[in-house]
Amino acid sequence: MASDSGGGIKAQLSKVLSGSATREVTAPELRPRRQVRTAQDKREEPATKQLGRTSTASGGKTVKAPGSDLPTFLLHWVLVATLLVSLATGLRIAADATDASWSRALQGILPQGNVIVWHLWSAFLLMLTGVGYLVFLIAARVTGRVALTGQHLRLLRGPSPVARWQALTLLLYWVGFGLLLLATMTGIYLYLEGHLIPERAVASLHRAVAWGLIGYLFIHVLAHFVQGGWVKLLRIFRPRPLRLGAGLLGLLVALIAVGSLYRLDQVTRVGLTVTAVDQPPVIDGDPDDPAWRATEPVTVNTVRGTNLPGGETRVTVKALHDGRHAYFLFTWPDSTRSQKHLPLEKTRQGWRVMQTQFGISDENRFYEDKFAVMLARSGGIAGDGSIHLGTRPLAGRPGPAGGRGLHYTTDGGILDVWHWKSVRTGDGMGMADDNYFGPPMEPRGGGRYTGGYTKDPGSGGGFRMNWESYEDGLVVPLRLPKDASMLARLEPIDLSPDVSDFGDWWLPTEDTLPYRPELDQYPAGTLLPSVLIDAPFQGDRGDVAARASWKDGSWRLELRRLLVTGSEYDIAIAEGTFLWVAVFDRTQTRHSTHLRPLVIRFRDPDADRHTGG
Repeated sequence: MASDSGGGIKAQLSKVLSGSATREVTAPELRPRRQVRTAQDKREEPATKQLGRTSTASGGKTVKAPGSDLPTFLLHWVLVATLLVSLATGLRIAADATDASWSRALQGILPQGNVIVWHLWSAFLLMLTGVGYLVFLIAARVTGRVALTGQHLRLLRGPSPVARWQALTLLLYWVGFGLLLLATMTGIYLYLEGHLIPERAVASLHRAVAWGLIGYLFIHVLAHFVQGGWVKLLRIFRPRPLRLGAGLLGLLVALIAVGSLYRLDQVTRVGLTVTAVDQPPVIDGDPDDPAWRATEPVTVNTVRGTNLPGGETRVTVKALHDGRHAYFLFTWPDSTRSQKHLPLEKTRQGWRVMQTQFGISDENRFYEDKFAVMLARSGGIAGDGSIHLGTRPLAGRPGPAGGRGLHYTTDGGILDVWHWKSVRTGDGMGMADDNYFGPPMEPRGGGRYTGGYTKDPGSGGGFRMNWESYEDGLVVPLRLPKDASMLARLEPIDLSPDVSDFGDWWLPTEDTLPYRPELDQYPAGTLLPSVLIDAPFQGDRGDVAARASWKDGSWRLELRRLLVTGSEYDIAIAEGTFLWVAVFDRTQTRHSTHLRPLVIRFRDPDADRHTGG
């Protein structure tokens, strides 16, 4: 650089004035024009070329590195913030999987609470920030700062370490762009819960990309530090009021995209038509009732369910009404009819509960099949915001037994939950347990804390577990059969979870006697049902009638409830009510899910005929 300053220029000028220089030596005459062109074209140069310029003056003093234009400054930090939130919440969601390892090891530093909603919104904003940045680059005519050419790739093998790092930094930009694009594409697929590609494969790729982005962040910072030290890194902290018009245009386009995508999400939600009928179906678990032919089914793909093939199952839904009641038919595939619900086995030490992780509310082997329906007035994502993950998502309250999370609402409202349990409320009761998610409850004693998940008030009936207290697996039964021959109702017995059960794994309370040691003459190896059924639910808890049948590898469940119960713990079944479903395949809590709810729509065939519809 010394040859371009001071005496060097003066020597060349003296040669020109004396006429001793050739025409080529008069190049300094063109220098002002060349400098003007460079200033005009500078904005088209790649960012690595601009940042690679020396930051010292001819006197050897360090020059303060220039700052970034204000739109780049804002876009950079919005991108960083949303990416960090998306990664942290995504790792919390991943930590809930049964096979989680690295993410579960980080649970102590990961966010807790409504992380699914935070994850979706941060991913949404991350995507829109990318849209805004692309528009800004084009509008400001600075696409050159991220242009990757063959020349840059050749510099990776060049002799200059500075040039190699500059080219590597530019290449890393494109690696980051590719990772963000792949994260966006896999995230959209997971949000829409498609069924063409296995959900687990897409989720695994999505997690791998997340770990790749974490690695990219460290390498990206390191590359800039190696090039220019702290001066280079601090450049992004000094915004300059440049290219504001292009920045505003990028913001405008991003806001338009926000509104458009939100509206698109709302209008593309699947509607569940509730058709009016004069003759409603009989609630007996038979899907061949002629009444069901009057309405069209819809299918929901549910994912992340334990024991389901690939974690997925598709639920088909039909709905009818007779002006007073609503009727629902749910069908879903299940290769086994699982009824071995925590059976009691007689051992030499006493009776023990057959289980693997029941004590932490995570039993996935000895458990009944179940199904749940949730109704809400608003259709917020992730169960209308009722899912709160973490070992202690509520400050000052007990954590969940298994450290997975709690269900509760944060707006003071309730979500109506119908919980059909194939053993506890199935054939012996003919009902679904009418429950709800509400505001967090106060802890009661030393039992399992469930956040805002509880039962509707009842005035009688119900079921009980056949033990007084459960601690280490050994229990004393509450009641024994009046006649030992009643245990034949369990047959045929096969303790493999992969074999269907066709016996009745529950006992009517009226056919049992209170436990007394002298009555307990059963030999070791005897199996006893763990469920005692008193009578059908009475009161608010008994609003939902239910009957199911299992045939040819599928459950068929019929439900009936009043359209409007008048209870403060129920949601009316009306136009615009939102509905979610969940399948429990031999699992206590790890049910399948879907993010986007069905929207209930009422239809009257007679009115359609009168209007030509």
